[in-house]
Amino acid sequence: MNQSTVARRKIRGAGRRGAVLAEFVIAVVPLLMTFFGFLQITKFFSAGFGVRHAAIVAVRAAAVYSNRANNNPGAEGDGATQARQAAGAALAPWIADGSISSVNVDIEDRSSRNDPYGPVQVQVSATYNCRVPMVGRLFCSGGRKTISTRNMAGFSAQMPHQGAKYEVSQ
Repeated sequence: MNQSTVARRKIRGAGRRGAVLAEFVIAVVPLLMTFFGFLQITKFFSAGFGVRHAAIVAVRAAAVYSNRANNNPGAEGDGATQARQAAGAALAPWIADGSISSVNVDIEDRSSRNDPYGPVQVQVSATYNCRVPMVGRLFCSGGRKTISTRNMAGFSAQMPHQGAKYEVSQ
């Protein structure tokens, strides 16, 4: 074999390796984007379940501590502080890693002196921070999305108020 034949074979081999690399890059980029897309959507829906759980925990706290209608002897305040603390505790893992911020709790207490067991309803909303590479910005325009129990079809965090029909005597 002469030197020109050997040189031609080396050049052809280098071209094939380059083609394989180019094909790999063409195939792996959409594959990675799909993987990261599924990861972002999974994290978003997990955070949504967390917000739903926070609403359930917050409504329990509000039902026990709320005294807006002065129908819970011995309790003071509207229970909003306790409901916010309960929601924050339920979302603590997401808040700690920076996935969720700005948690808002809205309480609607429809109990009264005549009906101390009237319903208490709580809505929780939180800001979800998209942090998955590549598709995080595509999924969340601006890098953030609001998750709210108001937008969850068929979901209502509601409990009867834990009021009482007795009076506290001094």
